Amino acid sequence: MARNYPANTQIQKFLEESYNKERDTRLQWFYKLKDSNGQLATSKQSEVARRKIQNAPKPAEDIFKKLPEDYAPPKFNKVKSDFNAFPDLSKAEGKLQQLVAEMRPASAGTKEKLYDGFTKEGKGRYQYLCSRNKKGPEEKFAFPLLSSWEYGWRLGDVIKKEEIKKPPYGRTRIVADTFYTRTGIPANPSVSV
Repeated sequence: MARNYPANTQIQKFLEESYNKERDTRLQWFYKLKDSNGQLATSKQSEVARRKIQNAPKPAEDIFKKLPEDYAPPKFNKVKSDFNAFPDLSKAEGKLQQLVAEMRPASAGTKEKLYDGFTKEGKGRYQYLCSRNKKGPEEKFAFPLLSSWEYGWRLGDVIKKEEIKKPPYGRTRIVADTFYTRTGIPANPSVSV
């Protein structure tokens, strides 16, 4: 059921009166609690808490002397860094070359596509990335960089691409063909001999 709020002038007047009544009640409490200086009087609870804190026994100053003698605060050998000194880039260049060497370089024909036109026209960088995307990771990298790449890495060595045909009804036999031969299990147990 949808509300048509405020529905009429009678409900609006009722709401206005209830808001005014609540406001007047709050103001009365404020003037009642205000002292002669114009500030709010503190509550008795905060006064009791303040007295408890003042009357609490002081901690003994000898408490730190009671620690065992073999205790010593841990000391750390902190070396202050000089942020104005420049880092040694000769070490970083070797690591950078190692990272670059992980991916095989693009062929000369593919590199030429980079400088041929603009991406907006569908040429240049766009063509370069499309041609690089056509190659699989095994062609672009010498070894798997991620652990997830290890699943299926060099799968073409186990199964030839010609052997993989589109089966009817959308089912494939890649698992059956690769798993049972690789583990030495003679045949698929679900298939009767």
